[in-house]
Amino acid sequence: MIISTGTASGKSLAYLTPAIASCLEGGTVLYLTPTKALAADQLRGLRELRITPVRAACFDGDTPFEERTWIRQHANYVLTNPDMLHRSILPRHAQWSSFLRRLRMIVVDECHGYRGVFGSHVAQILRRLRRACARYNSRPTFLLASATASEPGAFARRLTGLEMDEVTVDASPKGSTTIALWEPPLTELRGERGAPVRRTATAEAADLLADLVLADVRTLAFVRSRRGAETVSLAARAKLADVAFSISPPFPPTPALPETLTPPAAPPRKTNTHEPKTQPHKTRPREAEAPETRPHKTRPHEPETPETRPHETRPHETGTSETEAPETEAPEAKTPESEPLESGPRETRPRETEPLETGAPETGPAKTAAPETEPAATKPTATEPAEIEPAATEPAEVGSEAAPPGGPASPHPLTWAIPDAQDPGLADLPNKIAAYRAGYLAEDRRLLEKALRAGTIMGLATTNALELGVDVSGLDAVLITGWPGTRASLWQQAGRAGRDGQDALAVLIARDDPLDTYLVHHPEALFGRPVEAIVLDPDNPYVLGPHLCAAAAEIPLTEDDLPTFGATTSKVLADLVAQGLLRRRPAGWFWTRRERATDLADIRGGGGSPIQVVESATGRLLGSVDEPSAHTTVHTGAIYLHQGETFLVELLDLEAGVALVSRANPDYTTFARDITEITILSTERSQPLGPGTLHFGEVEVTRQVVSYLMRRLQSGEMLGDEPLDLPPRTLRTRAVWWTLPASAVAPLAEAGIDLGGAAHAAEHAAIGLLPLFATCDRWDIGGVSTELHADTGLLTVFVYDGHEGGAGFAERGYARAADWLTATREAIMSCECERGCPSCIQSPKCGNGNEPLDKRGAIHLLNTLLPPQ
Repeated sequence: MIISTGTASGKSLAYLTPAIASCLEGGTVLYLTPTKALAADQLRGLRELRITPVRAACFDGDTPFEERTWIRQHANYVLTNPDMLHRSILPRHAQWSSFLRRLRMIVVDECHGYRGVFGSHVAQILRRLRRACARYNSRPTFLLASATASEPGAFARRLTGLEMDEVTVDASPKGSTTIALWEPPLTELRGERGAPVRRTATAEAADLLADLVLADVRTLAFVRSRRGAETVSLAARAKLADVAFSISPPFPPTPALPETLTPPAAPPRKTNTHEPKTQPHKTRPREAEAPETRPHKTRPHEPETPETRPHETRPHETGTSETEAPETEAPEAKTPESEPLESGPRETRPRETEPLETGAPETGPAKTAAPETEPAATKPTATEPAEIEPAATEPAEVGSEAAPPGGPASPHPLTWAIPDAQDPGLADLPNKIAAYRAGYLAEDRRLLEKALRAGTIMGLATTNALELGVDVSGLDAVLITGWPGTRASLWQQAGRAGRDGQDALAVLIARDDPLDTYLVHHPEALFGRPVEAIVLDPDNPYVLGPHLCAAAAEIPLTEDDLPTFGATTSKVLADLVAQGLLRRRPAGWFWTRRERATDLADIRGGGGSPIQVVESATGRLLGSVDEPSAHTTVHTGAIYLHQGETFLVELLDLEAGVALVSRANPDYTTFARDITEITILSTERSQPLGPGTLHFGEVEVTRQVVSYLMRRLQSGEMLGDEPLDLPPRTLRTRAVWWTLPASAVAPLAEAGIDLGGAAHAAEHAAIGLLPLFATCDRWDIGGVSTELHADTGLLTVFVYDGHEGGAGFAERGYARAADWLTATREAIMSCECERGCPSCIQSPKCGNGNEPLDKRGAIHLLNTLLPPQ
């Protein structure tokens, strides 16, 4: 059964009732969740019921080892996640035999989070779980729950391999929610090629968060990176400190939050940073109103502080607070796959680096890094594995740097928001805002959740760790800093407000990005549309193979098991036998190695041993980087960010798996350049598209980092191009591509259009818009465009999955090509810039300085490909 109804509609009650009944009847229940926060919240709710026979416990990376034996032997309601199921429970199923023998029910909560390659891995883990249960003669009922699943029955069948009934009628009472689409204003800054730059979404979020807290509106601000969450909290706290200082006389200090929860004080001006020369913009969008239940709806906006935008870093780095990816908090997961490149025509194109949720911010000319300080006692300990998330979304831009507490007074009064300006409690205003993210100690996260529910904290800047199901009742408003990647995530985050039935406010603050800009100008793309279909491919041989090895290591595979794992199982088994990983015997297939078979399936990563980042002077391990992205992140000479500190990479030793770094304070940042070639291996499907042809098939992408650029932080001035000698990397994946014959492009060339620049611009914009039609993030896909491709002999634009074997995103693009490319054309045409900007054709991932690009040519090219509007 899958229950797919709105947020706060009673799904938890729907599965808790039969689950607790199963425990009372002597059975056991297994509860699966993508995040530790949700598991802890569910455990709190279970214990509040005070039903003695229900012995509930969390089994995850935060669980002390001395408690794990008790859980295996005595717990009858176990809350865990797919990573622990994959790496601990299933390989040791004999130790769980008593629990599995009595297993009556498996709850898969917030199941829409299992999508893409991660979802494909989870699908195979659930099949291994079904097989282990059969070993102990149990046939548990699967109950899935999601607030935002499209075609829930079909998705649940693909995820579990079982027939599914679905419940989709939602009759629960709800208050109204006001949705505001907020586009930050343009600043006087200029980016690449003189393109206008908007004020950062995180700077807007910090201002709005402070304003709403002053108006006594309990608010959650979702930010797309860990560093971004810290920065929004820091800037909003500094603003509240300025408010308290400006409207009240000096007063004795008041008690603050516990030390472990107190975010760092605002950094002093011009410390380890280079601020772009900027002035406060002269106009601001109308501020979002607080819900009508509050007495103070609007207030004048304070003058802005200068904004800073940090230099770029590479994607997900396990164990660092820079790691930007959705907050799945998986206990024993590894780093996600490296991000694919968007490539243009004819030229050597540098690697386009778009950080995962590492807090690694966007960069470009005149963008600098605001220093960041970690909160006290919030770093993971050796016993708490780093929390990692499924691939999820692009980085948030780090916003304005606010004046330190006690700074200059605001020029306009704010006493309307505070009844008594002499109240010494004003000194505690900054402590009403905090940050929440993975990397904090478990007890600190639980205290923050409790403080938000109790109203001690009125504003919380968080990553998407609080997106899924955590009961934070009493919220009045939600700020969503940048498009969260899918409509499903948008409604999940907006649904955090108004959970007590009251009216609520949700504000989507657009980033300077093609998709964000398109959505705020085309609200019809958000409202009245179903959420995206959830894409996963359990039959991907690169996913299926490692799980067949893990299954054989758990219990030898037999012919009867093959239907459980899918139609391609026989072929994949033959390949595994040929590789020597499995051995065929009359009784079945057996694992042949001494190593742990589960290590073959990196359910959140791209494979390869991680590169350890070590400080050469002290030997301190700073973190790790997945091997594919090490070429662009920690190559020799790279500038590497870790927890707000800057390091220079002295040496990258791929054989030893180590990158040696030293502390540095350079006035430049680095960008890796690589050459990308794409070869068509096979074409699975083709169809006409205007005068051209649309294709879907298998491709091989070869990338080699050949050098890195050094660019001055303040001005964006190019300082040099240093060569590198790194081996090429090859990715076999699936792609969608379109071609135009010479007869169609000849008139464009005669009109003076740069065909390479036009194709490159169309590729960038198409990659930016594909997440609107497939449940992917921009770093899940890559692209290559060329005026004349060797395999087609025609002008060709490719968009490919950035995962070995493919993840289904390109296939979704093929199925929705007309809508997808039409939206791409509209996004380019509706942008108010003249030659192209980050809101239309410039890519934050383009390491080649977004050259060549031809905005006018891209419009003509897409007009040629598509029917007229």
